[in-house]
Order: sequence, then structure tokens, then C-alpha cells
Amino acid sequence: PTPAAAAPAAPTAAAAPATPASTTPAAPRAARRAIAAGVDLRTVRGTGKGGRIREADVLAAPATPATPATPSAPAVPSALRGLRRTIAERMLRSKTETAAVTLTTRVDATALVKLRAALKAAGTEPVPSYNDMLMKLVAGALREHPALNGQASAINICLAVDTEEGLLAPVVRDVPGLTLQQVAERSADLVARARVRKLTAEELSGGTFTITNLGAMGVDAFTPIINLPECAVLGVGRIVREPVVVGDAVCLQDRVWLSLTFEHLLVDGAPAARFLDTLRKAVDPPPAETL
Repeated sequence: PTPAAAAPAAPTAAAAPATPASTTPAAPRAARRAIAAGVDLRTVRGTGKGGRIREADVLAAPATPATPATPSAPAVPSALRGLRRTIAERMLRSKTETAAVTLTTRVDATALVKLRAALKAAGTEPVPSYNDMLMKLVAGALREHPALNGQASAINICLAVDTEEGLLAPVVRDVPGLTLQQVAERSADLVARARVRKLTAEELSGGTFTITNLGAMGVDAFTPIINLPECAVLGVGRIVREPVVVGDAVCLQDRVWLSLTFEHLLVDGAPAARFLDTLRKAVDPPPAETL
């Protein structure tokens, strides 16, 4: 017997080939109108001769603005490991999650320079650093402007420390309750142990404000990054002796740039500026009872 013949395939309706709209000609006036109105010409059906798109066709079409491409979120390079990766993740989070604004002011630090020279000549050990002095002055300013302290009840100030493996920020707790000498002793101990990675987790947490100083590297002013979850950070530049006009006279002053970066989602510019002005007045010159 011969095999049965295969049944003929059921006829299918042939789909009419669609002409891409992008190849449809458009009149110059129609093209310009489409750009101005935000109309994608590929969605417009032309009623002119041969399907040509006329200006009237564009006016009758709904606006279809192109959807902007969503930028990819920045990521920490996968090659980073250990402390360097932790620092990178914290910095990236600070830059992407805050509305950071930086204010700068230049301050007469002559009184600070004279005070430190006097303490050094008196044989004080350890000799308070400029960071120690500023820590006490910042604590006083934060008492007057608690918004910059994140409204926290305690004033615990972090001090950024450069180590071989990366940046660390140990915390000096309850700065207002310490004397200048006690601040110097505690910060000296924390800095020394930070550089040999001997800090505890508790000593690296609980800060409410940070001070970072790049003056020793010859930097005048910079934009410090907020140490989350804190509200603000103070950047300190180098102290430079230079001539300054005071009234009708020219005198020499030791001057320093102070840069305050704050979280604008939590604090407006005016309160941040008032805090910085309070600090400026405390530095120039610092009241003896403050330090």
C-alpha cells in the first residue's frame, strides 16, 4: 500500500507588511513642529500624498516625548577590599543620599597660634593640637546650634585620622565636659591607636560631628564629606601668616580656612551659616574661659 498523502496545510491569512513609520516622509514644517511639540514622528500617520506627514497630522497627534534613559547607580569598584571597601561604601552612600552643601569662611587664628606656643613653652604634655582647640570651640558652637549636632543630646566629636590602610574617625565623647588638656590626652591616644588599628568598634561609633584637617598637607580649603549618620563636618585648612588690612592699618595675622559641609535636608543654609559665624567669633580670638 502507498502512504497516505499529507493533508494540505490550511491556508493562513498573509499579514500585510507594515511600513516602518520612521521611513514615512515628513514635510519640513511637520518635522520642526514635531520637535517643538515633543511628538515622535514614528507614531504619526501621514494623510498627504503617498502617506507624507503634514503639519496638520503632527498637530492632531498626541505628544509622545522620549523617555530619558535612567542612569545606572554608581557602584563601589569590585576590586576594593577590606577597610578600603568599607570607606568607599560609606563615602558613596554619603554622596548619593545627602543634599550636601559647603560653606567656607576665613578666620583669624592668631590667638590659637599664640596659645599653642605658650602651652608648648610651658612644657605641657601632650601639647594640645589645633584640632584639640577647635574641638572645644566646635563643641561650644554646637551647644548654641544643636541642629548641626543632629539634635543629639551628647556632643561626641569624631577626628578624621589618616592611616596607611585608609581613613578612620575615632570619637572623643562628651567634649563639653572635658578640659582642653583632657581632650588633648584622649585624642592623642585615639590617633596613636588608630594608626596601628587598635581601636574598638565603640571608639569608632556614636559620633555626632566630625573634624577633618588637611592643613598639614598644605591644603587651604576643601569640601569635606559628611560622616553619616551625622549632620555636618568641619574641614580645616593650613594656617598661613599674611598681611591683613584692619581698619586703616596693615597687620600680620595667622589665618585659616574653615569649610562646613552640612546636610541640607536637615538644616537650612542660614542656621548653618550662623553656626559657622559663631565658630568664627570663638576662634577670633577665642575667649580664655572657652579653652
